[in-house]
Amino acid sequence: MRSSTVEAIQVGAGPVGLARGEAGAVWAVSARGDAVSRVPAGATEPDLVVEVPGTPLRATWAHDALWVTSFGAEQLVRVDPVSGTITDRVPTGAGPEGVTAAFGSLWVVAQDAGRLLRIDPRTVTVTHRIEIGVGARLVTAGPRWLYVSHYADGQVLRIDPGTGHLWRSPEVCRGPQGMALEQGRLWVACTAGNRLLVLDAETLHVIARLPGPEAPDPVTVAPDGTVLAVSQAGPTVVTVDPVTREPVSRVALGEADQLFDQANLDALVSGGQVWVTSFNDDAVLRVPLP
Repeated sequence: MRSSTVEAIQVGAGPVGLARGEAGAVWAVSARGDAVSRVPAGATEPDLVVEVPGTPLRATWAHDALWVTSFGAEQLVRVDPVSGTITDRVPTGAGPEGVTAAFGSLWVVAQDAGRLLRIDPRTVTVTHRIEIGVGARLVTAGPRWLYVSHYADGQVLRIDPGTGHLWRSPEVCRGPQGMALEQGRLWVACTAGNRLLVLDAETLHVIARLPGPEAPDPVTVAPDGTVLAVSQAGPTVVTVDPVTREPVSRVALGEADQLFDQANLDALVSGGQVWVTSFNDDAVLRVPLP
């Protein structure tokens, strides 16, 4: 049963990715709807919808624009929030999925091409290609390194953004996917393995293996350091104490079944709320921070 504190905002068919935008806005990427939608801070519906053909999946905000991976079109696109149009396209190779902005660049995981691309947002060109192997999914950044979850190989990669040198963990679990950094530790959601991992962010050694919720997918960190893991089932937000590594609350946002790797969810914290995509509900769900 859905919690009474949950707000559902319809954003188009099959939303996957989320990104913080301008002035507290949140952007949702609708994979089945081939569009991105902007929800202003405090709003209950989108104020802008932009068509992005080719099964868009993930997005990040950088240089006053939204950057979106289009899986089927094999490109990264730049969406101008003022004109509400696509202004630039960067070919990525097969299957672009994860994207983040860090170290003055955009970083895109081309899942089916087996590469991590570095893209200059000013010239909108690829400046570096790093071979990471087919089947990687997402990328996140810390103070010194980039981290890539390699879903197919069950590994986490640490990458030097300056040289492109990479280190691979041993196989740590089935289906590592969502990642979040917290006080020198990398939290990883093992979607296929139904568990959460805590890795040392420098060595990639496993510090703890926690029985996770069913099909944990995104992981994010609240301003107070609390870890929030989202189960696909529901979806459900599970709050974890980062010190004791024990779950302290569970909030069901809906009644959907898990997605069995047919799609994914995303989550972020903005404006004192947790925002979660619900692929099957065609909505973004938000709830006050636990």
